[in-house]
Amino acid sequence: MAEKHYLLVGASGDIGRAVHSELEGEKVITVSKTRMPHHKSEHHFLDLSRPITEEDVKQITDGTEVLDGLIWTPGVELFGLFQDTSLEALDEQYNISVRSLIIFIKVVLPKLKLSKSGRIIVITSVWGGAGASFESIYSAMKGAQNTLVKSLAKELAATGVTVNAIAPGVVEGSMTDALSDEDLAAVLGELPQQRLIQPAEVASLAAYLLKGDSRSINGEILNINGGWYT
Repeated sequence: MAEKHYLLVGASGDIGRAVHSELEGEKVITVSKTRMPHHKSEHHFLDLSRPITEEDVKQITDGTEVLDGLIWTPGVELFGLFQDTSLEALDEQYNISVRSLIIFIKVVLPKLKLSKSGRIIVITSVWGGAGASFESIYSAMKGAQNTLVKSLAKELAATGVTVNAIAPGVVEGSMTDALSDEDLAAVLGELPQQRLIQPAEVASLAAYLLKGDSRSINGEILNINGGWYT
């Protein structure tokens, strides 16, 4: 079987690292802000919180003629009252979740169309559909990602490129590690399964979406939340 070529953005995060593990044996181009990935790849550093350019992405991908998948995992939590959110924090959220994603897709789409199984997978959040108090801006950006996924799936359907999102609930990792024991217990008390989502669960679904058997799954926001429909 021919080697696949994937572009994994946000490779050093909890979910990105788990997805990267699923791609072992494939040709992977990875992107992160400051941290090196844990697995073998052609790695590039890029700060997605600033306004990137199409040229930035071309420099990363020009060495690859065909891409079989773009997996987008970056995200930065933003807690606080809506009226207290600074414009700088707003711009950072927009750049990471929406603007940079759109630019990456624009640049690599011709390469995805050359694949027999081109895939775009965006890791969003449960809050992109339900909304979250004290996380209004974050939720709005994740909601924008969901709408982009649904719209692009329709637009690109005839090309063979599929576009889907995975919307996890509370994922165990750096965010939950920062919680106090009391706060973590309160979070677990709200979850139907009384457990956190493991990054590997999200990565396993992403790996399936990259397979040829998933070609009829298109425009979906796939929830991994243990029944936590808030």
